[in-house]
Amino acid sequence: MSSRFPALNAHVAGSGHPLVLLHGGHGSWTHWVRNIDALARHFRVMAFDLPGYGASPDVPKDIAVDDYVSWVADAVAAAAAADGIDLVGFSFGGALSARIAPRLGTAVRRVSLVGASGFGARAVVDLEKLPAPGDGRRVAIAAANLGAFMLAKSAAPDDPVVAIQLANIDATRFDSRRISRRTTMLEDLPRIPAPVQMIWGALDKLPIPSLAARAQDCREARPDVKIAIVPDGGHWIQYDRPEAVNRLLIDFHARA
Repeated sequence: MSSRFPALNAHVAGSGHPLVLLHGGHGSWTHWVRNIDALARHFRVMAFDLPGYGASPDVPKDIAVDDYVSWVADAVAAAAAADGIDLVGFSFGGALSARIAPRLGTAVRRVSLVGASGFGARAVVDLEKLPAPGDGRRVAIAAANLGAFMLAKSAAPDDPVVAIQLANIDATRFDSRRISRRTTMLEDLPRIPAPVQMIWGALDKLPIPSLAARAQDCREARPDVKIAIVPDGGHWIQYDRPEAVNRLLIDFHARA
């Protein structure tokens, strides 16, 4: 299908029914680096770089939020097969997924929201300001911040996840908070015309007042939602506990 927006970069793997992955803020397709191979054994995986991230096009500075959402919706719709598409969104990508799924109508078969945002304010996390590239403290601070915000514990400075995080931060040109801090999720959940799965890490620090309260809010908004809490994992749960998340996603989406 044609679109008024430029095409987005996507990392593609596997064959079969299309499964689109949308990453979180300060991210790229590499937010799914521990998931793509396992998912690609069952689906044709398309892990997008969202507008203003990774290798996808820049975003106009004055872009309206609705236009940004439409850009992503067009990209996902263009990836759909004749029998539809499955959608998985993480954090910022979760808020986007819940927002665009109603637009896809019967084209969307199943939706998974992983550590989703879209609930307004989140817990305040104490992060050390990241120095500019070239500063010798940068890697160690990034590693510590990963443990404070994204993962269940801090990574070692030489852990490959730190290089992934820094590359994603350096390639970020859109402020995801314009979408992720809006209170859209509880409005969007009952409007999604397909089964919905929500996954959180039990140690995710962001939900307020608590993860239990957030899950209950979602159940009240959408009584048929499938909720899974993965033990011993943080916000970036699909990286922290990939085997558990991969199994949850495969089991849920293969049912369609």
